[in-house]
Amino acid sequence: MDERVHLFGIRHHGPGSAASLLVALEALQPAIVLIEGPPEADDLIAYAGLPGMKPPVALLAYAAEEPAQSSFFPFAGFSPEWQAMRWAGRHHRPVRFIDLPIGASLAARMQPEPAQEDADGEAGSLEEQLYRGDPLDRLAEISGHADGEAFWNALVESRGAAKEVFAVIAEAMTELRAGLPEDPARSPAALREARREAHMRLRIREALKETDGPIAVICGAWHVPALARKAAVADDKALLKDLPKTKVEVTWIPWTETRLAAASGYGAGVSSPGWYAHLWQLYEGGTAGMEPDVFASSWQTRVATLLREEGHAASTASVIEAARLATGLAALRELAVPGLVEMRDATLAALCHGDEAPFRVVERRLIIGEAVGELDEGVPQMPLAADLARWQKRLRLKPEAVAQEISLDLRSETGLAKSTLLHRLDLIDVNWGRLSGTGSGRGTFREIWVIAWTPELSVKLAEALIHGVTIEQAAAGAAVASAGETNDIRLLADLVRRCLMSDLAGAAERCIGLLQAAAVNAGDVVSLMRAVPPLVSILRYGSARKMPTEALAALARAMAVEVNAGLGLAAVNLDDEAAATMRKAMAEFDDALGLLEDDHLSGEWLKRLHDLSDDGAVAPVLAGFSLRRLYDRSALAGEEAAAAFARALSPGNAPKAAGQWLEGFLGSSAEIILQDAVLFALVDGWLNEQEAEAFTEVLPMLRRAFGGFGLSERRRLMAEVAKVTLGQRAVAAPAADDLAAPGFAAALPLLAAILGLDRHVR
Repeated sequence: MDERVHLFGIRHHGPGSAASLLVALEALQPAIVLIEGPPEADDLIAYAGLPGMKPPVALLAYAAEEPAQSSFFPFAGFSPEWQAMRWAGRHHRPVRFIDLPIGASLAARMQPEPAQEDADGEAGSLEEQLYRGDPLDRLAEISGHADGEAFWNALVESRGAAKEVFAVIAEAMTELRAGLPEDPARSPAALREARREAHMRLRIREALKETDGPIAVICGAWHVPALARKAAVADDKALLKDLPKTKVEVTWIPWTETRLAAASGYGAGVSSPGWYAHLWQLYEGGTAGMEPDVFASSWQTRVATLLREEGHAASTASVIEAARLATGLAALRELAVPGLVEMRDATLAALCHGDEAPFRVVERRLIIGEAVGELDEGVPQMPLAADLARWQKRLRLKPEAVAQEISLDLRSETGLAKSTLLHRLDLIDVNWGRLSGTGSGRGTFREIWVIAWTPELSVKLAEALIHGVTIEQAAAGAAVASAGETNDIRLLADLVRRCLMSDLAGAAERCIGLLQAAAVNAGDVVSLMRAVPPLVSILRYGSARKMPTEALAALARAMAVEVNAGLGLAAVNLDDEAAATMRKAMAEFDDALGLLEDDHLSGEWLKRLHDLSDDGAVAPVLAGFSLRRLYDRSALAGEEAAAAFARALSPGNAPKAAGQWLEGFLGSSAEIILQDAVLFALVDGWLNEQEAEAFTEVLPMLRRAFGGFGLSERRRLMAEVAKVTLGQRAVAAPAADDLAAPGFAAALPLLAAILGLDRHVR
């Protein structure tokens, strides 16, 4: 390569690399700066110098025709590429990206993958380890360091800023790659790297023709030997021939420190972004900050401040002790300044007193970090991202990487606006927030959300552009599109609810129309029952939001009429799975019907339940459920319930059918048999009458039935059974002599298993 080309091999996120690079650039004063990165983003480089750009940020590149196909290019404040962009901007030097176009990579992803036989590139070979993993791990193995990051930290990051380090890096990488064969087709990973390096060499040659001055090339250290060697132009062009292409859109987006971490799955991530950010602040402050004692003191002071915020004791004396311990450990280990390991050991000993729990807070918030980047207002963004930024600024909803709970009062204009935004984002699958509940103290006027921002949500925003260019337009478009793709009444009803929660009256009207059409043609009573609860839940918000309450109530009532008309036929000749599904739908429908406050509909529903409870063709679990709801609604006298109970559990009925009936009747509450001595005696007597084989058959149903009770209810039930055994409760059951205390004690393990108490024995 031409002597005017100066190759600076860096780690993509390294404060020492960045500091040394700035020293080298100042000394070289290059005429042009070339950076490993996507060339489609060249026009966005200038925005890196704007004052409002606060890393971590990233370039998001996505296929225009298929936004889900995307790639991120993150930058921290301590990333050498970021500092190179800003240096070029300050010095008015041309700067561009020279890596393989991202359009080629995205297009390749969008094509079907052919079957490949990789005979020469087994995953366990040194070559594949170098290409697919961290090449520095190999050097760490040779030098005795724990891993590649520890090796790089010792070599570069903690040794201060020095331009001479790049010659050492180049030599090390050259030796590391010396034994690799030059055939790029030997493995997919090698071919991809060869193409990238061929493209970078071609761009370097173009720069040589454009200027007579020195050229700075900032690239991953691994690529330095390949860019330095002489290669024929024809060979490089041949490698790039017939690469797939697709149109790509690129934009700046905020990033997070947690997603810079290797633990997040980011291939070029580092183990401790927060620690590196601290290192960079010291580098920016000059050489004084890198003195061992100053360096250790500044970090341990931050640790102590955080611990105090979390309610832990952290005295000034302990900070001094931790700093001295860190510098002492560094001296013993022959390090110029304490590294993260030394700082961690000192913190754990002097400030956490050996307790891992408070240290985990330090690790999460300081070592990994929780910061979310910000974009300058002058940065052009895709329309949905720009609209979301306006909403966030107006509502003071700052995106944070750490989950936080917010409580919204829907009676306030701000609270309702925040709720509306979060519901709209949910419609376009941008799940910034998760609705965790509504406050019980103020009816339906309060919502509780848990919000946390992740960079992937920016991709979801890009995908949603097909539905509109504002959050409101996109949410409405997405809802209508989803409604047009389904005839499922439950899904349509839920879409109506979500549209109304999102204050999208037009979209809600369209969805209501589709729901009405689907309901008219529906022959599935279960679907109709499942569609009513979402509509009724909408009506509960009528006083907090603008709702078409009359139209929704009329629709819910019309669907309820259809349910009442078709329930009898729908409940017969069902298998166990269908019966369980219908039982759940009936329970939801019954609860919702009570909220509609329509006496006529409720009366008709109770008549249908009465018919089901007395129909031998109805699935037993539904008959039992129907009788229980009648009993709960005081629509059945105690004597009638006892008689029906006795008939269902009579010896003439098959044990399985009786068990299913009992499961349906008991439901999720034991109060009915705890409070009603007659029903308690009937259940107790039926259980005692079962032969061993029949009891084994019915046991799973009993476990399901009793498993639905609360833990306290099950314990009370166990106590009541004990009273029967000891003759302390008068019930029409076998005599106490037949259930003597020793026998009861022997049966306790089985009874505990039936009641689901075997996991809660104290």
